[in-house]
Amino acid sequence: MKRKFLLKTALFSFIAFGGLYSFLYLNTVAGSTEDNQALQFGEKQIMEQIDELEGKKILPEVFLLEKMVEIGKNLIP
Repeated sequence: MKRKFLLKTALFSFIAFGGLYSFLYLNTVAGSTEDNQALQFGEKQIMEQIDELEGKKILPEVFLLEKMVEIGKNLIP
């Protein structure tokens, strides 16, 4: 009975310590202003790439049809 109690206490303590450690680690990482600026710069680059891809977006059926037309043009003399 006492062994079960110790196991539960140890497991609960381990989970509580892990949660506290994670909280403190994430707060120290998020507190850096240089990292935030770097993340914002990276976010801008990613958003620009997404905008470029949005303009180039094409449906698979349309892509297949375009390729078939190109192949047909090459086969017809």
